[in-house]
Amino acid sequence: MSDNSRDRGILSGADRAYLRGDTELGSVQSERNTRARIRNRIYQAIQDFELLVEHLPADDRKLVFEKRFDEMDGTAAFDTMVSAMAFLYQATNDTELTFETVLKEGINLAEAGNDRAATVSLEVTYQSLTVDQLRRKLKRGETLSLTEIAFLHESEAIRRDELARYFTDVEEATADIDDGRIQSKVTNFS
Repeated sequence: MSDNSRDRGILSGADRAYLRGDTELGSVQSERNTRARIRNRIYQAIQDFELLVEHLPADDRKLVFEKRFDEMDGTAAFDTMVSAMAFLYQATNDTELTFETVLKEGINLAEAGNDRAATVSLEVTYQSLTVDQLRRKLKRGETLSLTEIAFLHESEAIRRDELARYFTDVEEATADIDDGRIQSKVTNFS
């Protein structure tokens, strides 16, 4: 199902079009109202998760994730879950909470329903990304991670035709990549 034909979720079809830049609003006030409405829906939706965790029957949750996600094309289900986690990670960083604490408590809240607790450890190591650093890596024939490929794809400091030289055989270049979004970006370099 395309993004345009999906039912309303947190965002309406008009909200999606606005965020993608497909729609221009008639006035500054219309844009402010749209952004305020989106922020309010996000805020309310995040609060709804407590109710979903505590009261949505497991069978209903499974029907959403086992049935509907299995019906999604390609890697869409994976991309959707990764994007949800990325949004929550970003959102947690916008608060005074630490993501590791929130993640640990979230996993344990879920596991409490199974009458067990979990020990969770998370190690995050940061490294800065630069186009020059990644160019050198490509010239040495080193493999790039999905994050590095996406970074180069989004960068204005490297032309697509320049990047495409490193991906002359798209099948070979993407053989170990399961993320459809990245595959389509690599495919579009040529």
